This record gives sequence, C-alpha cells and structure tokens, in this order.
Amino acid sequence: MPILTACGSSSHGSESGTIAPAGIGGGMPTPPVTPPKAAPVGGGVTGTDNKVAATASVSGTLSVAVGASQTINVTFTSADGLPISGFSVYGSLGSLPAGWSAPSSLTCAAVGPGSGCVLTLTYAPIAVETGTLTLDCVYVDNAGLPRTPGPCMSLAYAGTTTNNVVASISPSGEIDAAIGAGKHVVTVNFTTDDGNAATSLALSLGALPGGWSSTSTGLSCGVVSTGSGCQLPLQYAPTAAGNGTLTLNYGYVDASGASRSGSLNIPYAATSNGTVVTSVSPTGEVDAAEAGGQQSVAITFTTENGKSAAALSVITDLTKLPAGWSSATPAFSCDSVSTGNGCQLQLQYTPTALAAGTVTLRYGYDDASGAPNFGVVNIPYAATTNDNVIGTPAPSGQITAMLGAPGQPVSISFATDDGRLATALQLTSGLTALPEGWSSTAGVFNCSALSTAGSCQLTLTYAPTGVDNGTLNLSYSYLNNAGEARTGSVGIPYQTTTNDNVVAGVNPLSVAATIGIGSAVTVTFTTDDGNLAGALSADLTALPADWSTAVSSFTCASVSVGATCQLQLTYTPAAAAGGTLAFGFNYLNSAGVAKSGTVSIPYTAAP
Repeated sequence: MPILTACGSSSHGSESGTIAPAGIGGGMPTPPVTPPKAAPVGGGVTGTDNKVAATASVSGTLSVAVGASQTINVTFTSADGLPISGFSVYGSLGSLPAGWSAPSSLTCAAVGPGSGCVLTLTYAPIAVETGTLTLDCVYVDNAGLPRTPGPCMSLAYAGTTTNNVVASISPSGEIDAAIGAGKHVVTVNFTTDDGNAATSLALSLGALPGGWSSTSTGLSCGVVSTGSGCQLPLQYAPTAAGNGTLTLNYGYVDASGASRSGSLNIPYAATSNGTVVTSVSPTGEVDAAEAGGQQSVAITFTTENGKSAAALSVITDLTKLPAGWSSATPAFSCDSVSTGNGCQLQLQYTPTALAAGTVTLRYGYDDASGAPNFGVVNIPYAATTNDNVIGTPAPSGQITAMLGAPGQPVSISFATDDGRLATALQLTSGLTALPEGWSSTAGVFNCSALSTAGSCQLTLTYAPTGVDNGTLNLSYSYLNNAGEARTGSVGIPYQTTTNDNVVAGVNPLSVAATIGIGSAVTVTFTTDDGNLAGALSADLTALPADWSTAVSSFTCASVSVGATCQLQLTYTPAAAAGGTLAFGFNYLNSAGVAKSGTVSIPYTAAP
C-alpha cells in the first residue's frame, strides 16, 4: 500500500474556499488561521486525540510510464470514525514535485466516514525517477483542539519506461451507500497508462468485506489497452453501519513481456443522510476518434438512498474543460437531487488531436440533514484513430517454390498503418481450405491486439505437389483503434518452378552457303518445360571469320516458350570453308539455379 501517515480523517464534508484549476501554480496559499480551542465537535469526548487517515486509490508505489499520466484520488477520513472539523490541505499543493498537479488547496468543513472529502492528484512523469509525495494538513480534532500543521500523507511514486495497467472506479472517490437502500453499483475499469497493450490480466476475488458482492469470482482479460473492454462489476449494499477500504490486487504482463502487479483501494462507508453520487454513461474510459469523431457523455446525479439533497452545483468551471471537451452550459446546478434522471449534466468529447487524460469535476450540495457536502467525479478519456490493419507478406512479390524441393516458408505480418492499437483480429477465410500446396500449423488464427510490425504474425508454407500458379487470398476482420469493426484482405501470388533447362533451337540446323552470298540463321531460346528462366546472356565477340551479328553481346531478361528470345546470325563466306560455329550462354532456370549451355551450328561454303 502507499506509504500513508495517519494524521486525519475523511468524511462527507463541504468544500469551502476556492478550488484552483488542476495544475501546479497559483503560489503558496496562505495557511488557514488556527481556530481557538472549541467545544467537542460532533458529540465527542473532550480530550479525544483522533487523527486524519488518508487512503490513496492506489496501493504500494505509484508507477506511471514516462509520457503517460494517471489520476489518483486521496480520500480523507477520521482514524477513529469520529468527526473532525476545519480540515485543510494546503502549502504542499503549491510546490508539488515535477510531474505532479493538483488544486492549489482543499478544505472540508467536516471530515469523517461518508463525508466525501477527496483530493484529486495527477502524476505525469517526464523522466525515469523515484520519489515520495508528502501532503500537509491542518484540522480541529474531535476534542476541539487545533492540530499543528504537519504531514498527513506520504505516497511513494516512480516514473518508469514500461507501461502499467491502472484501475479506476466509477463512481470515483469514496463509495457511500445507505443501509437497506439496495445495491450500489461500482465498476472497476482497467486500462494501460500509455495506450499500449498489456496482456494476461488476472484478478481473484477472495472474501469481500460485509456489504460487498460481485456477479463473478474474479476477472481475466487477455488484452488490456484503452476503452472499456476490461471491467469488473461490484455492488455495495450495506446492512449495518461501517466503513473501511476494499483492496483489489491484480497481475498482468506489460508491453515488454515482464510480469507485473498492481492494486486498487476503494474506500467505502454506510451513510444515512442522502449522499449525492454520480453515474457516468458510457462507463469506463471515454474514447472518440480524432478529427471528426465525437462521444456524448451523460453525468447523472442521484442520492444513494433516495432521500432528497438540495442546492447541488458543479464547482468546476465548465468553460475551462480539457481540450476537446465542451458543455452546453457554462455552469450547472440542480435545486434538488433524489432518484431518476432529473439532475443530469451533458458533456461532449470531440478531440481534434491525439491526447489522453482525465476530466475532474467537483460538486457541492446540501445533504438530507442540511449539512454541506461535496463530491468529485473523474472521467478518463483518450482520442483514438480510424486506423487500418495491413497484412504484409514476406518474402514480398510472387512466391516461388520448386517442385519436389523443401517447402517455402511465408510469413504475413499484420500491423496498423499508424502504429496505434487494433484488436480482435481473426482470419475469416480460414486455414482449413488453402490452395493445393499451401499449409499452416494452425487451424485458426487470431490476434487479440496488434500495432506495429511483429506484434501479429501468421506463418504458412508453400510446398507444391504439381506445377501450378495462382493467388492465395486471405480475408480478416478486426476492431480499429476507434473500436470500429473493419475488414481487410491480403493476396499472395505464387507459382511452381522446376529445375528446368534452356534449350537453343537453330534454323536451319546446318548452313551450306555459297561464296559471296549471305545465309541467315535464327537461334531461338526456350525452356524445356515451359516455365520461366531468366538472365540469359551470350558473348558473341569471338565469332569465326565470315560470321556476323548485329550485337556483340546478346541478352534476354526472361525465357519461356515462343519466339520471345531470338538471336539472328549471318554467314557470308569469302572462300570455300567448313566447320562448326559454337558459342556458350548462361542463365538462371526457374528454380533460380545458375546454368549454362552451348549453341553449335555446322557450316560449309562452296563456289
């Protein structure tokens, strides 16, 4: 768990003072004036030295990949369950370590179980690092004694080079539910902090605290990236007064292939005063495609037990939402809140650039008892792309295999055209009905996630059993980075080769020439099986006397059948003679083997 120093308490208290926009800055806020010693608060016994307890939403060391960010909720309650007052986190929020951002201060009129006193922090490391974040608090304890400002929470953190699986809950912050008011639905959403895929997430639910239940005994996800594809449903329905923290531990394999672990803390309390809670639709991370995509988001405010709350207003400035986010109204408020959809805020996410982050909204209200309270809702989001999956064969071009020789291996690498994530790829054409000579060791092929080359590969073998040629066509389907269903196909031309030979046909077969009169001879090069040979060449610089040709070097890029590769020679004798013209030629046969041959033409000359 995080390194926590018990020095305060958390409760549904009201948020007083001005909350600055998230971020480091605004200078060091002026420390609150220490109030005089007062009568016991909330019916406590004079002299009771109760302390504030701070619970971070992450357990252990907070790890975030460099270039990514994660939002953390810190819930403040009282260590002994008795209320405290005049709570404030200040000072340290104005001088956070590099990479950290938060409101410039946080105040809660009252702190105790069910008070909803939550501080939202964001960690976005810019370098590999380790450190400890410390927050300072001041408050008045249950005995009415002012507490000297001092550290109330310490959290170890680290900037890493690998991605991490992070868990977020909806609704965020402390989970409050009324006794006997039915099930309060809580959703735990798992994503990676940099959008790259992690795999093999596993979570086992042991004995849950009283009031907690789930429709499953655990959770396993083959792939975790962005969106809402990996969620654990929980319910909280307390039957007796109580509070505590539910801790969930999980394991996974990060993008580098290393086994990792993480944990999530969910503080909870049973209440009876009409605490306002939120539900966000859609649940989990909100995704929309950049440059044209949009996603409507509805935030519904209700009370956890149906009792009426009043004077709800969103404290966050809705005109200063993160880039891509907008609200139909610059401010939002509801005179009363109970059940149903009578109090609902509509937002729109229309990203114009690739980005990711968390929208944090703070709201205040008066609960059913008339006490001021506040709450917070966090909405993780990410811009996606309408990318495509491309299948690239290797070797490229036409696949050639020799009849009777060992099979030619062929690999097809599936990757996205922008390097971002796609999921659920599967071959729709199947591997059980491949053309003759083609085979695969797999009966089916699929990839749960893919992005760059090498992340998803299919291996085939071409070992022809007869002379053949054609095109292997494979069709596939997938979900692109925006979650849209897409299809694609890849075509691989192929042919069978043999260890054939180039033969030279001479016309006429022998030459009987008359002195002074030229005789034409045609040499036609073909293959003995009709398959293709190539790179044929012959050196004609040393022809016998009286023999001539238009070129000194003869070449043909390809040789098969027909008259596509012909050499013309002329014999014009100047005197009576006889002999045999012979010259050699070289070529690559259809199997790619270098071979040679000789052309021989008998000749005579007479008056």
